[in-house]
Amino acid sequence: MASPSHPLNVAVIGGGFAGLSLLIGLQKYSHINAHVYESGSKFSELGAGAVLGPNSQRAMKLIDPRIHEGFERRAAFDPEDADENGRYPWVTVSKGEEPDLGVRVVDYRHEIRGSTIHRAHFLEELVQLVEPHRAHFGQRLVKIQENGDDAPVTLYFRDGTTATADLVVGADGIHSVTRKHLLGEHPAASAFFTGAIIHRATVPLAAAEAKLGDVRNNFGIQCGKDGLVFGFPMAERSLYYLGITTFNNDPVPEDKWVLPVDVAKLRRTFANYGDYVRKQVALVPDDGSAMGWSIWEMPPAPTYYRGRVVLMGDAAHASTPFQGAGAGQAIEDALVLERLLGKYLDTTQKTIYRFSPSETIQLVFQAYDTVRRFRTQKVVTTSAEAGRVLSGNEPGATMEAADIRERRKDRLNWIWNCDQRQQVKDAFQIFEEAQFAAARREVGRGSKRASRL
Repeated sequence: MASPSHPLNVAVIGGGFAGLSLLIGLQKYSHINAHVYESGSKFSELGAGAVLGPNSQRAMKLIDPRIHEGFERRAAFDPEDADENGRYPWVTVSKGEEPDLGVRVVDYRHEIRGSTIHRAHFLEELVQLVEPHRAHFGQRLVKIQENGDDAPVTLYFRDGTTATADLVVGADGIHSVTRKHLLGEHPAASAFFTGAIIHRATVPLAAAEAKLGDVRNNFGIQCGKDGLVFGFPMAERSLYYLGITTFNNDPVPEDKWVLPVDVAKLRRTFANYGDYVRKQVALVPDDGSAMGWSIWEMPPAPTYYRGRVVLMGDAAHASTPFQGAGAGQAIEDALVLERLLGKYLDTTQKTIYRFSPSETIQLVFQAYDTVRRFRTQKVVTTSAEAGRVLSGNEPGATMEAADIRERRKDRLNWIWNCDQRQQVKDAFQIFEEAQFAAARREVGRGSKRASRL
């Protein structure tokens, strides 16, 4: 455990957005020795486009301003000017089929300019900020063994190697081994298939504009019964990313996360949509480069921690993509957790009451869980709801534009406008209330001893 001469050893499992954001934050603390264990031979991101909203960007700046600087270097920003209220477009959704073909049902705007980013490009920016000796590759976790309050946790990897740490952070995504260790036989230990599949493809922007015209004028999501279609420029506006989602698909086995795309079937599915959507679907190449990704979701876990193991990112709260908010929650997690560990695991810090190292870890995790679990699980729940509303699968809802518009009105404000600084303050307050209570108990015990003398 940490002492003035021995820093706290932190093992971060998984080198995606969540794990690397946390690691970059922890590097600045001399009393923490953090390392990331990545299953692949290098850091890599599956998928293509990502939306990192205003809340995500504020969290980046608070963890390390260099993260946001890297984001700004690689993001594709919407070229449209702000409206008369100084707000830029972020998300627009229009009806892609009758009734109300072409009618806009969602129009979310914000004071920060709208943007998208290629996942691999953002990861490259994060990797540049990681101190090389902290990264370990080819380390696929298979088992965690906790050895009591004062002994290190042992990590076992598929290649037969092991590592030890004072605490373990599971940032190992939707396939999380860490989550299964933490929750055991609980029904929320594993993700479930939502019935939706997103068919992803990228094409050169010039090819997209040859068929669609200027994509800036038609940026957004087209919705209809059992389908969502969106496309946007990325990679410094050199590529056009297509995401075509179908709902109510047949069950998918847990080991079939990536599926082949039947392009002819996909085109038939959207044959009754408007001309613009049909042209978008026609852009999907039939050369095997398109991929179908089954969309899975984490059930709400009763806790994000147990012992000296804690979850973050998709391992804690993997979400459907229908609000574009899942990746941003991982970065918020990183901010709150790194600030708690950075402040309260520093044994040189003056305090009104000194918990033991194992007690401190438990209270840090408790504060993190209290602040982050409700918000992140609400994101998961409302994202699934958004998908149902936009695809005509929400009980009691219709595909009429007015009905969809009313159900989705202002539904991102609570996500985007969250005060990240206040989240950190709330977590600090939870921990410090425990310190204050412990100090009062200690004073009370001292008074009783004095009265007996």
